[in-house]
Amino acid sequence: MQDEKFNMLNEDQKFVNQILDKRGLQIEWLAEKLNMDYKIVRYQLRDAVNYRQDFHEKVKEIFRKEGLVSSNAECTEKIKDELIDFNTVLSGTMSIVSKGIKERLPNGIDDKEKQELKGIIRNQMNRVLDEFNDLLLTIEMK
Repeated sequence: MQDEKFNMLNEDQKFVNQILDKRGLQIEWLAEKLNMDYKIVRYQLRDAVNYRQDFHEKVKEIFRKEGLVSSNAECTEKIKDELIDFNTVLSGTMSIVSKGIKERLPNGIDDKEKQELKGIIRNQMNRVLDEFNDLLLTIEMK
């Protein structure tokens, strides 16, 4: 499966799907290892908006037992990819916040603009926090 097919998934779902794809394994294989119904496993990996972390922990444990994520090279590559993503988000966040402030400062900031600017900053804070958490999870999984 191509990475583009994973675009709508969160990082944990992408990670599991990419490992399965890279190793030529099917969801059926994982469902059997988890001793779970195929449809439930497929939903978690392909459709779930709120991907369950307890499920993810079980999947990671199976991957470790099967030797699918034990390679230091794979771990290092995943962390490097996460750092690149993190740097991209952080750089973009600083650009968005700076632009928002620069556009509003010359003429002073009214109450509406203050609210808009605070909203921009809050959204960007959440993006950066999500990236930090993804990086922590990636490191924890290795």
